[in-house]
Amino acid sequence: MSIIRHIFSSGKNFGVVIAILALLVVQAYCDLTLPAYTSDIVDVGIMQGGIKNAAPTDIRESSMDGLEAFMTDAEIATVREYYKPSDKTSQGLTAKDALLRRTTDDEDVIAKLDKALATPMMLQALGAQEGQQLDLAKLTAGYRAGAVTKEQLLDVRKEAEKEVGAMGDMAVEQAAVVFVEAEYEAIGMDMGKIQTDYMTETGIMMILYTLVSIGAAIFVCLMASYTAADVSQNLRQRIYNKTLDFSGAEMDKFTAASLITRNTNDIQQIQLAMVMLLRLVLYAPILGAGGVIKVVGTDTGMGWIVIVAVAFLLVVVLTLMKVTMPKFKMLQMLLDKLNLVGREILTGLPVIRAFGREKYEEDRFDKANRELVGAQLFTSRSMSLMMPLMMFIMNLITVSIVWFGAKGVDVGDLQVGDMMAFITYTMQ
Repeated sequence: MSIIRHIFSSGKNFGVVIAILALLVVQAYCDLTLPAYTSDIVDVGIMQGGIKNAAPTDIRESSMDGLEAFMTDAEIATVREYYKPSDKTSQGLTAKDALLRRTTDDEDVIAKLDKALATPMMLQALGAQEGQQLDLAKLTAGYRAGAVTKEQLLDVRKEAEKEVGAMGDMAVEQAAVVFVEAEYEAIGMDMGKIQTDYMTETGIMMILYTLVSIGAAIFVCLMASYTAADVSQNLRQRIYNKTLDFSGAEMDKFTAASLITRNTNDIQQIQLAMVMLLRLVLYAPILGAGGVIKVVGTDTGMGWIVIVAVAFLLVVVLTLMKVTMPKFKMLQMLLDKLNLVGREILTGLPVIRAFGREKYEEDRFDKANRELVGAQLFTSRSMSLMMPLMMFIMNLITVSIVWFGAKGVDVGDLQVGDMMAFITYTMQ
């Protein structure tokens, strides 16, 4: 707490810390956004050929008429509001046909259009795959001629929705994408260019987010180092001034070696701890909270894996801390003892030589040195177990996500890109 008081004792440092927090939020946002773009590259760019939505940018009038036969009046009104005649004509495999163009790029509106168009597109796509396109065409023609009612067509739609209901909305979306791809090809659009443009656009956005994240991290490191150095300078000066005012009894109580250690090594450790605090300790909860939000928002049904993983990680960390903390507390006393022995030997060197006590003092220094080294080795070896254990648990998590996620992909409840993004969010 005293370190925090020193940090905020200066208005200048307070402003720097606020700036660091803001940059850490920016960095975390960028780091948490990148997995979503990776997911889009796999799911949309590779699996869907760059087609993002069920609502196409262009569609033939005849195709729209076929879709509207299986749409409700409200859905037709929504679609017609945002699809207007285009001055272009299709030059595909069919005869020239008037085109309709989507007049909006608003994501909320496109989401409504997707909902209205996806199921009718699924009917058309599944009908084509199963050789039933002719039956659908007859139903549509019968509807136009008045032989088939709207209710009958909507009943056909409901039956189809029941058949694919077990596979979830993702199956409907994928079937709609198949329809849109066939429509684009019929219009004469370059599917390779659509995919390349999407991949390029997404890649550029990932590069921009990465550059912003790197820039934020660099500035955070610079400001954290500056703040830690400034606070350390003030602490060192105050400790030195305080030491000069000590009485003889106080000097004997602390010993010169202990005071030297406090004014050099201790403050250096505080400086390093402050850099870690401002750079990593503050960043960890921000990134962790963002990761939890993203994991909850990613509908994969594998949230229980994260809960189990966090429980195991907490057990590992708490166990290691309980074992190593007593040794960490001993390190300071052992370092003071080593400095004390070294100072006594150096200041009393003439007396030591006069009485032939070299061997005794060598053994005394060696004992203090070995005790310090032994404690340092114990803490280093114990803490070195943390990273391998954490990596083992994290890799086990990855395998579990892939195992259970593959089952979701197999039944159509999950896409490969979503599974990859979930893995990344879980690691974060």
